[in-house]
Amino acid sequence: MRLRTLALVVAVLAYSAAEAQERRTPSQTVDAFHAALRDGDAERALALLDPGLIVFEAGSVDRGAEAYALHHLPHDIQFAAAARWRLETRRAGGAGTERWVLSTYRITGKAPDGKPIDQMTVETAIVRRAGDSFRIVHLHWSSRTRAR
Repeated sequence: MRLRTLALVVAVLAYSAAEAQERRTPSQTVDAFHAALRDGDAERALALLDPGLIVFEAGSVDRGAEAYALHHLPHDIQFAAAARWRLETRRAGGAGTERWVLSTYRITGKAPDGKPIDQMTVETAIVRRAGDSFRIVHLHWSSRTRAR
């Protein structure tokens, strides 16, 4: 499984230059990444990431798109399929080649083990210009269960 995932990462990073050329704003890039996760499309999700991506998630760090693909991406795809992410707030800014997108989501659904999901998630995404579009260079997620 690990070799298959690694081969996918190498292929996608080679392919991703073409994908990144599709015109997208920073917010559209983040939304396209979430849509790829929801659709279970690891290739499309990886194509939106910079190879030097840094992900902070669940108290750990993935250094690079390859590390993310091997560690958290499969879980993130599984979670996205089980949950509905509703965007609650968003601010975007920055200038030049570096931009940021700050979002909050309410996430609801049912986990594979049957437990209900009801949480608030905050997301920081930093994107870098790649041609006429952007690639994600940093993601940071922090979540808490909503009080019932």
